[in-house]
Amino acid sequence: MAKKIYISPSNQNFNTYATGNTNEKVQCHKIAKACFDYLKKASFDVMCTYNDDMYARVRESNAFGADMHVAIHTNATAKHNVTGGTQILLYSVDGERKKAGQAVYNRLAPLTPGKSAERLIAKPGFYECKAADGLTVYVEAEFHDTKEGSDFIIKNTTAIGEAIAKGICDYYGAIVAEDNPDEKINAPEKSGTLYIVQSGAFSSKANAQRHLQSLKKAGFDGFIAIKN
Repeated sequence: MAKKIYISPSNQNFNTYATGNTNEKVQCHKIAKACFDYLKKASFDVMCTYNDDMYARVRESNAFGADMHVAIHTNATAKHNVTGGTQILLYSVDGERKKAGQAVYNRLAPLTPGKSAERLIAKPGFYECKAADGLTVYVEAEFHDTKEGSDFIIKNTTAIGEAIAKGICDYYGAIVAEDNPDEKINAPEKSGTLYIVQSGAFSSKANAQRHLQSLKKAGFDGFIAIKN
């Protein structure tokens, strides 16, 4: 059964950005959409209703039976005394919570420009960290109260959302085919070169012949033959 991921983007439209005449809610909804789309490609069961009521979002997450509850925010400080960075908030920084938070952090932190505030932080008092039944990963994706951070978020909502999703994929061991070169199906090359793929090796010729016939019955015709 596919893992269930509930995405809970910020509704904080009163948190204005340093640039772009925008706010946290608008940008986090864009990030959430990119995260949602990527996780769907990775075959997760994903829910995101963009509900403006945080308490209702937690109720939805719990009713959905989410394995992971992902809160998506961008950050700011009252004193504007940091230069930015990624923060992952967790109920506690241990066990599976730490593993999940670290997986998302490892994907997102190298992407965001700020560095001074980067870390995993225990926030057991945060409502979504303590009230969601699923393992909660509360993402603070860069600081929007600096020009550099604000400009970065606005220009990179898709990359941020996909980085969060890739971290979730890493934690659960999921793979999206288009991100794995070995999974890509490439257009035929025009060089005239043929690439032969061996299907099996057998010590018994009779077994090899049976395998050859099974391939032909399955529609794998063309240049297939038994070689010594």
